[in-house]
Amino acid sequence: MEEKGFYILILELESGRTIKADLLPAKYFQSGFYLYVRQAKSRLNRRIARHLRDRKKIFWHIHYFASKASIRDVWTKADYLDKCTMVLGILRLVKKARINHVKLKFRASDRECCSHLIYLDKENNLGKLGEKFSLEKII
Repeated sequence: MEEKGFYILILELESGRTIKADLLPAKYFQSGFYLYVRQAKSRLNRRIARHLRDRKKIFWHIHYFASKASIRDVWTKADYLDKCTMVLGILRLVKKARINHVKLKFRASDRECCSHLIYLDKENNLGKLGEKFSLEKII
């Protein structure tokens, strides 16, 4: 069985823009950094590789967003599947660092607990996030 775990894509949107994601209404996204937090019950490496490919069929909301942004970093943690606890931990760390952030209503349909796209107005100390949660940086 292939590796399970969760991953975080660090995406940069260089300029603010309106993005329409499938059935969701069009929404304006500010320029800045976005953390996309997601779990993979299997095939973690394949899922990450798919995000990194230039050409792919667009299935999920994040694909619409990522097609307009640049993936700056990818962090993973194998054998860890509690995405909501991770998101809440990230938000606590961001609040402590006094970074402006927004939890967007952009979540997986199978999870009602929290958003999995977090906006940060600047890259400020993202490396500390990786250290705090013992994440492996892939790119």
